Amino acid sequence: MRLVTRSALVVAATLFTATAADAAAVDTNRSRGTNDLSWWTRTPIVGPKSAKLGGSTLQVQVSANLDPVADPTKPFLSVDMKNVAIEASWTDDKTIELVLVDNKAEDGVFKVEHTLAPHVTLFINAFGFTLTYDYDAATLIDYVPGSAWNYVGKGATTFFPWALGSYGIVNVTGPALSNAQLFSIPLPAIGDELLTGTLGLNATTSPTFNYSTTEVVLSGGDPLTKDNLSWTIPTTDADFLDIPAQVKGKITYSGSLLVRPSVTITKIGSFTLPAPLTLDISAAGVSMPYESGVTPIDVAFAPATFHIPLPNVKAFDSLDLGSSDIGEAVTKQGEIKNTGELDAVLALKSSDPQFKVAPSKAMKPKDKLDLDVTFTPTKEGPQSAEITVTSNDPNEPVQIIKVSGVGTKPAAPTSPTTPGGGATEGDDDGDGVGFEPRDTSGCGCRTAPSSSGYAALGGIGLALGAALRRRRRTS
Repeated sequence: MRLVTRSALVVAATLFTATAADAAAVDTNRSRGTNDLSWWTRTPIVGPKSAKLGGSTLQVQVSANLDPVADPTKPFLSVDMKNVAIEASWTDDKTIELVLVDNKAEDGVFKVEHTLAPHVTLFINAFGFTLTYDYDAATLIDYVPGSAWNYVGKGATTFFPWALGSYGIVNVTGPALSNAQLFSIPLPAIGDELLTGTLGLNATTSPTFNYSTTEVVLSGGDPLTKDNLSWTIPTTDADFLDIPAQVKGKITYSGSLLVRPSVTITKIGSFTLPAPLTLDISAAGVSMPYESGVTPIDVAFAPATFHIPLPNVKAFDSLDLGSSDIGEAVTKQGEIKNTGELDAVLALKSSDPQFKVAPSKAMKPKDKLDLDVTFTPTKEGPQSAEITVTSNDPNEPVQIIKVSGVGTKPAAPTSPTTPGGGATEGDDDGDGVGFEPRDTSGCGCRTAPSSSGYAALGGIGLALGAALRRRRRTS
């Protein structure tokens, strides 16, 4: 498309505000593209580990990771943003500004659904035995009916896309510690099966998760952040824009893991204890705080493309309207196309009133317009003008159509004269007698006109005179 000067753009802006039809063109120099963004993970969060709890003879050390639930189709953490929008706008023929749009709808959803995966280590120093047993979650789960922990903590919240500078906050409310028994099982038969007794663990947590978008990169440009929401790209002769976007975010979390181990040992090897050995821990359990700190969970959405429709106006270059008598109108048509995917709004203006066009037109996407140009010459000779087509086309907002035509002088009218006032119809010699018989003998003579009565009498008189003369000569 052809580039135009800034002064031409000022004229274009004036045209777009000059008429009532153009008033409908407000905000026509912008377009939006939307897409859905989705991210999820099943990567667990490593929870805190307690100190050794208990007395000198029996101690236990516990921890619990925040794991995804057993169902492999359910994520641990998920962030979905629906209908996030990028708006393209243009005020000149050189650049298009891309802006992340807040659509004022809480179409973002942040979900958390997790279980607790425990890890228990027993330390025994009694009756001459010094033993250490380590039970990780993978070992323990084999002893839990259904091979899944009987614990689910979940929560969800909505937020405004793009969540730049704002947060999606999820508070997960865990069950009360007394109702949060992860397991209670006989001590697993491991190694030489030295231990006999029961092992149980109650644990719960009510963490808080925060999601925020940290940056958006459009078309490989500089990262957009909450302090800079726009990016500029050059205009292009195109029917649409496909804008690639890479979106990143982070999830921070904090909470406290409440645990209460329950260990009772009745037999070590073949030796039956005189009294059960029970871990002495308070009924309230132990609280172990945890947080993401300086290592948040990185969120990287899959690359997305935002399809943004554009108008793309293609005006014809020139039109010859031929010749026309002064004051007589002749109309011809030229084709204008909108190959783009967005409505086009046109304002049209002629540089010469001899050439007229409609002041405005609207075109649907992929539409054609047969533009009528009417030439009514007011003077004789070749005439020419320019039709300025101003539109919301991003990189060619002003296009010029050259029109031409020839004004011709009308032929002078002819009217017949009456007898006595000059020659009459068929009067070749100007004697006032029309339609005279021609002498075709070559002598140049003219035959007198005949009359129905007098011509006959004259002929008879000539014949009688000739007969009388002959008689006189013979007598």
